[in-house]
Amino acid sequence: MADAATLNAASYGPEWAARWDAEFGDLPDTHDAVNCLADLAAGRPVLEFGIGTGRLALPLVEKGLTVRGLDNSPSMIEQLNAKPRGPETQTVQGDFATTRVDGEFGLVFISRHALFALTSQDEQVRCFENAAAHLVTGGVFAIEVMSPHGTALENGRAWTTGVETDSVTLFVSAANPLTQQMRMCHFTIAADGTAKLRPAASRYAWPAELDLMARIAGLRLRDRWAGWDRRPFTAESPQHVSVYEKA
Repeated sequence: MADAATLNAASYGPEWAARWDAEFGDLPDTHDAVNCLADLAAGRPVLEFGIGTGRLALPLVEKGLTVRGLDNSPSMIEQLNAKPRGPETQTVQGDFATTRVDGEFGLVFISRHALFALTSQDEQVRCFENAAAHLVTGGVFAIEVMSPHGTALENGRAWTTGVETDSVTLFVSAANPLTQQMRMCHFTIAADGTAKLRPAASRYAWPAELDLMARIAGLRLRDRWAGWDRRPFTAESPQHVSVYEKA
């Protein structure tokens, strides 16, 4: 069985990078996310962990903010730098659990569950510590992750994510409650029967565990919402945006 690092190297490689904007480039909450992040930045420099192809970073640049990026995928960075104003982010290639970017920031953020792409608790704690090391006093670390409960953790869960005239794309996942690790795969089946597989691995964590990671890093929870529109977080919320402040 392939290890988590191998799966994620495939997941964020050239094939996924080429499809990333088509799959995730225009999500319904993008406008709310950009406005919320701009408010959290309050005019201060911004650092995005897992910047990808710039869905959130580039609109923040358009708002006049100084934005830097960190991403482990050279393919994603290549896509970002090919866009207008993409090179302004001066994105650094590296692991957002350990890689340092020059400068101090009022906001560090990580979106779309990318924190959980770090597949061990130790790596996730180091990510919090790395975020804190980049923040000025009073700066904030904002994360957007799934809230692990109910059907999200059912083994063998599958659903359709796209239907075209010549293909269908499905997503399947399996969770291990002992390790809190998940294995997922998007696969597209074409009309001729061929399939393209895009696997990935993650490690989920509950809000209370994330809050403890933050405390280890010298951060404290300031806000928790059910989404970037800042609606209240409840036990039924499928995801959360949590904002941690550097004391």
